[in-house]
Amino acid sequence: MKQFNESLVRKMERLASITISSLQLGKKARTKRCLALADELLSKGNEEMKNAITNVYLYSVSHYLELNRYPISKMLPVTLRNEYVKQINTSGV
Repeated sequence: MKQFNESLVRKMERLASITISSLQLGKKARTKRCLALADELLSKGNEEMKNAITNVYLYSVSHYLELNRYPISKMLPVTLRNEYVKQINTSGV
């Protein structure tokens, strides 16, 4: 069984927390920077990074966006949006 990098998971949890808090405070520029950073890491990161972003960051942020009825398709950058759609389609919802 392959071990996962707990530090990486904690960092993705922290980035998700920062993104959500900036949404709550109405800081659009900060939110865009966080989403752009996650998008870049998803595009250029290794497999472990991509899994952490998908399973930790994107899950947390998209859940918050859905609950608060934010326009997900307008907010998420392209790579994150594509991964979000992939998650939705494979979940059976």
